[in-house]
Amino acid sequence: MHIPISPRILIVGLSWFLLGCGGGDAGRYTVTGKVSFQGQPVEQGEITFEDPAAGQVNSSPLGSGGSYSLEVPAGDFKVSIAPPLIEMKGTADSPPDMVRNPAVKNIPKKYWVQESSGLSAKVDKNAKAFDFELK
Repeated sequence: MHIPISPRILIVGLSWFLLGCGGGDAGRYTVTGKVSFQGQPVEQGEITFEDPAAGQVNSSPLGSGGSYSLEVPAGDFKVSIAPPLIEMKGTADSPPDMVRNPAVKNIPKKYWVQESSGLSAKVDKNAKAFDFELK
């Protein structure tokens, strides 16, 4: 007995099979840690893990106790920590703009971008927790 299968059903079925078996999140890890400045938790701001070679950029807000949690693939990351963005009012000649909150004093400017922060993290199955002490 021959049961006809439409090409559309075959493609959809094959797609589901490949998605299910592809392990799309294989090698991804939940990375956690804390950020502090001179021994005190940094609770306002954002931490960013960037792997320029792979084009990966993953960010997380800093929370209570300076904690953060984000999901990243395994790899070597440059890390930056910056104050939260706030909207600065525009003028008649310019629109509003998003800038780093200048009121946050416990994140020195050198940590705002990965090129000058000096912070890094090598994420793999054995390394998923990273604390950063800013100076």
